[in-house]
Amino acid sequence: MAIATDMPPYVSDSAKTGLEVDIVKKALDGYVVEFVQMPYSQLQDAVQKQKADVSIGVVADNTDNSDVFYSDPLISFANFAISKKSDNLDINNMDDLKKYQVLTWQNAYLELGDEFKKLFSPESEYRKNYHEFSDQAEQVAHFWKESQQVAIIDRNIFAYFTKALKPSNGEVVHHSLFPAVTNFSASFKDESAMKSFNSKLKAMCQSGEYGKLLEEYEVQLETTVCGDK
Repeated sequence: MAIATDMPPYVSDSAKTGLEVDIVKKALDGYVVEFVQMPYSQLQDAVQKQKADVSIGVVADNTDNSDVFYSDPLISFANFAISKKSDNLDINNMDDLKKYQVLTWQNAYLELGDEFKKLFSPESEYRKNYHEFSDQAEQVAHFWKESQQVAIIDRNIFAYFTKALKPSNGEVVHHSLFPAVTNFSASFKDESAMKSFNSKLKAMCQSGEYGKLLEEYEVQLETTVCGDK
């Protein structure tokens, strides 16, 4: 099972713990689960390339004609543009980002909407201001080392790594440029396993077990994947 490299509180301790890890283990109760960590950029087509039987944290692609089965959304991220309060950056809309150095995760330009994609696609003149990190701990550390930068990141991941770094002046501004949450699914090689996963995930939502996991890992979201279950 392919899963991202460590990005607490979602994946931690070499995929032994974390919110995403626990959700998957519980939703695949009865299956033997072995996690293989991969850079985020490799997760989307890990099943298609036969690197894994299941890949966690992918964008469901209804145009995908390969023999891959996408689950219901299993995890949500609350992505913000984050700047240091001391920098006093003027960010009111997406277009304002082109004035600053932007720090993101791998392939973020493909996952944050058409306007962001157009602004920072490889052909864009503003791509030179766009920097991707495979390790989000490194992304957050870089953010705190330099001024006049904007981190595009899930606020819970940002808070986790910032707390560990203990910056002397840790006040930030969260700029709401993206949807309140961005949902991610799992891709399966086996349709029956996907259906079993969906059924158990729905049961976790209805029993309150999913909500308890969010509380355990101190993950705050405007809405969760349980909203439609």
